[in-house]
Formats: sequence, C-alpha cells, structure tokens
Amino acid sequence: HIDDQKLEAMLVEEQPDVVMVTAITPAIYKAQETLAMVRRLHPGVPTVLGGIHGTFMYRQVLTEAPWIDYIVRGEGEEVVVNLVKLLDGGHVPADRRSVKGIAFSEDGEIANAPIEYLDALTPDWDMLVWEHYKYLPLDCRLAVPNFARGCPFTCSFCSQWKFWRTYRTRDPVKFVDEIEMLVKKHKVGFFILADEEPTIHRKKFVQLCEELVRRDLGVTWGINTRVTDILRDEALLPLYRKAGLVHVSLGTEAAAQLKLDRFNKEIKLEQSKKAIR
Repeated sequence: HIDDQKLEAMLVEEQPDVVMVTAITPAIYKAQETLAMVRRLHPGVPTVLGGIHGTFMYRQVLTEAPWIDYIVRGEGEEVVVNLVKLLDGGHVPADRRSVKGIAFSEDGEIANAPIEYLDALTPDWDMLVWEHYKYLPLDCRLAVPNFARGCPFTCSFCSQWKFWRTYRTRDPVKFVDEIEMLVKKHKVGFFILADEEPTIHRKKFVQLCEELVRRDLGVTWGINTRVTDILRDEALLPLYRKAGLVHVSLGTEAAAQLKLDRFNKEIKLEQSKKAIR
C-alpha cells in the first residue's frame, strides 16, 4: 500500500544495485509499472520480474515491458542468487545463458529444475516489519511458512501443478524448529502454510502434528487442502486439532458435479459435503 510518489522517493534514497518484484496475474501491470519507474530513476540498474505470471507469460511480458531485463521462471530462491552473482560483473553479462531459470529478450530462455531439498532454504524472517502481519480472527501475529511444494493433481483452472511440478516436503522436525523460532523470537501466534496441499504425504504431515503436540508451543495454524485428504484422515482430525490446527480451507471449487468434472477436480459433490461436515 505504498503510493507511487512515496515509492519513487524511497527508490531515489535507496540507490539499489538491482530491483526484483514478483507478480501474480492481477498484479502484473502494477509490477511492470513499478519496474518502469526503476528504469526511469536508475537507468543502469537491472530489473527482474518473478512469480507465476512471468513464468508462463514471459514472452508477452518481455514484449509489453522491454524495460524488464530478466524474468525468473519457476522456483526462484537459487536462481536469483546465481543471477545476482552474475550481474555483479556487469549489467548484460555475455554468459547470462549459464544461469538456469531465467528468460530475457533475444529469445533467451533456459528451463529450471525444481529445488529438491527444501530444508536447504532459510527464509530471512528478521527482515519483515512484523506489525503488518496479523491474523485478524485471533488478533495475533501471523507467519506464512512453507512445509511442502507441488501438487500431483491437474485441475484445469490451476497453474500451481505446472509451476511447482513435483511434490516435495520438508523434514517435519526441522520445520517445527522454524515454527518454534517464529513463536519465541517473533511472537507469532498463528501461522498458515503457504503450501498448495500439505497433507498429500500423510506420514510426514502426521509427524509434523505430533511434533507440535510434543513441544506444546501454544501456537494455532491453518492449511489449504483437498476434500479427499480430509476424508482420508477422518480418524486423525482430533490429532490435527490437538496440534493447533484450527483453520482449514477446502478446495471444493463448485457446487455442481458437472463443473467439478469439467475442472478435472477428481472429487464428488457428496465428498465435499461430508468433508465440510
């Protein structure tokens, strides 16, 4: 919620070496405008766009917004590190094709493999302005950590399964280590998993819940998941609640079987009703 005038003043004061923004589809034009502002204020500074929209629509974005130098496609944590190391030697390095996972003009595009070992990623939680992150129903501080990535289902309306490709989870104990740090260091009272579906690997999700019960951190949390996983885990729901799970968003998508079939949702309407009950 920073207006253009304030953002411009911040960019002038900051004197950045590189500017990176991310965008889902509804925000793409604002993201492009932001990077146009960067190019006007700092003509020599590399501009980078990441996120789901740029991943799939990179040719269109590079055509519409030629002031964007690079698009990071897919999972960006390792890509941006490699890109920044390369940019450190110059604005348009001759060997930029060595960086896997970026797209640029002149038909440059190199595919990127998913990150296999999620526990190797260490989010910098210290950089957040924590007062801005609140879970309103419980009036407490909110964090959005990542336990799993990917989805094996192919719902026609969704790009997640193409973006993340393979399904991977973190080590449950290491993940709860991160939650304990968030609770004790940053006073987080609620977290919601960023995952498309954290319950696919049932064994590891149960281990996560058991570890939360064991540590008794006093934190509550939420997830997004599928109707079929709730039905599969009906007997485990008391454990999930004991672990602090109080918020479940279900992907029911439609109230008509014809639409569910058309979406390739792979669920029945009665399953949705039972899962909600």
